[in-house]
Amino acid sequence: MLKRFVATWLVLGVVCGSALAAEELPLFLKDGGKSFQVSSHSPNLGDAWSINPGETKVLAEIEGPAIIQNMWFTCSGLPDVDAEYLRNLIIKMYWDGEEEPSVEVPFGNFFGCGFSRREPWQSKYVGVTSGGFYSYFPMPFAKGARIEIENKMEKPTLVFFHFLGQKYDSLPEDTLYFHSQYRRENPTIRGKNYTILNAEGDGYFAGTILFIQGYDKGDKWNFLEGDEFVYVDGEEDASIKGTGGEDYFQGGWYYIDGVFNAPYHGLIVKDGEKVHASMYRLHILDRINFSKDVRVEIEHGNRPQNEAKADFSSTAFWYQKEPHKPFQEMPSRENVVAGPAFLIEGAIEWEGTPGCGPLYVSTYNGNWSNNMGANFVGEKGKATSKTFTVPEDGTYKVGANFISSEHGAIGLVKIDGKPVGEPVDTYSDIPRDDYLLNVNPAMGHAVLGEIRLEAGEHTAEVEIVGANPEAKGSELMIDCLSVTRSL
Repeated sequence: MLKRFVATWLVLGVVCGSALAAEELPLFLKDGGKSFQVSSHSPNLGDAWSINPGETKVLAEIEGPAIIQNMWFTCSGLPDVDAEYLRNLIIKMYWDGEEEPSVEVPFGNFFGCGFSRREPWQSKYVGVTSGGFYSYFPMPFAKGARIEIENKMEKPTLVFFHFLGQKYDSLPEDTLYFHSQYRRENPTIRGKNYTILNAEGDGYFAGTILFIQGYDKGDKWNFLEGDEFVYVDGEEDASIKGTGGEDYFQGGWYYIDGVFNAPYHGLIVKDGEKVHASMYRLHILDRINFSKDVRVEIEHGNRPQNEAKADFSSTAFWYQKEPHKPFQEMPSRENVVAGPAFLIEGAIEWEGTPGCGPLYVSTYNGNWSNNMGANFVGEKGKATSKTFTVPEDGTYKVGANFISSEHGAIGLVKIDGKPVGEPVDTYSDIPRDDYLLNVNPAMGHAVLGEIRLEAGEHTAEVEIVGANPEAKGSELMIDCLSVTRSL
């Protein structure tokens, strides 16, 4: 019975000339639409349109009822290392004479190219293929569509484009309109989730492309330790809660196998040198419906405090009935460049030392050499050690950067078995944070003393020698030791 109903509905659509989604049609049928294409076709001008600095150019004004079914662009400036057109050309789309755009996104971000870098990638509905930028999101309108590009660069640019679709006698009564918005927080706000979408109306959330930029090259990708939350129709408790940033985008373990492209989800960029990550999730087969409003958020640090500091930006895709909630003012689009990791001079990094566990650090903390440390727990006399080398004979200053907590023990630093300086009490009344992103503060790098060393290999050691009477445990958390030549 259901099959017969669907078949009848399809045939009626063909006969009556009303719009049907192309994917719903068997390959041996056509719908009742009349094909159209608006493009930059102009043989005498090289089939491209020039857009001057500061100019907003209308690329297309199309009468409805119609559906744009394919959109394609290419631009001048593709080989540029800093492809500024990706962030400084703004795509805007207006449906049925509305004054507020339903689409307002930097060109690159709409097509999944953040950080002013062009990357080829493919999904079922949007992507970049060998210099071409495409979208197969259906974009219906009953009365008319206006598509614009604004050039915010200080130089002219050329754009090649086409919009291919079908015109109809009518659209279904419940037709939803395509929307897309760009948002950004630079940097993310400690203690607050990043908002991907905050929309009002009747429709469904169709997905997002998320772009994350770290601030230094020692970042451990902790910004991926964030759960997604989706609040539907005024919910105070989100009906959708996730398990991690890369999990939401259908990856795992900080994308252990690298870049991948699937029809509805994937990883476009993972660049440790520039600390870039961009990923997409399209909710087409698993739509998130809303009748009044929807709010889509993601943590940056997977804890209520959101402990990873980074530059988050996103493109959201959704369909809804008009009118829509006006967009916020377009956020800044300037690139962030990751600097070198914070390193203490002469640091002997303690992470990875045998007998120790890893300590990751909240990016907001700072002052941890290489953004990581180590810990070990035990009774008096327990120690950990590692070797290091010095290039020449001389007198060397020995320092340490410990981390304090209410479990802090008293530690003693030794070089080749000889104590350097006095024991260090690492106790404080700050609770021990045993979550992934440690928020316990470093005590500050301090020089403990000097020692004469010969050129070659030596052994650095940290030993538990006691505990503060107030301490609730016996643990040493250490960022690093340091050995530097005395002047």
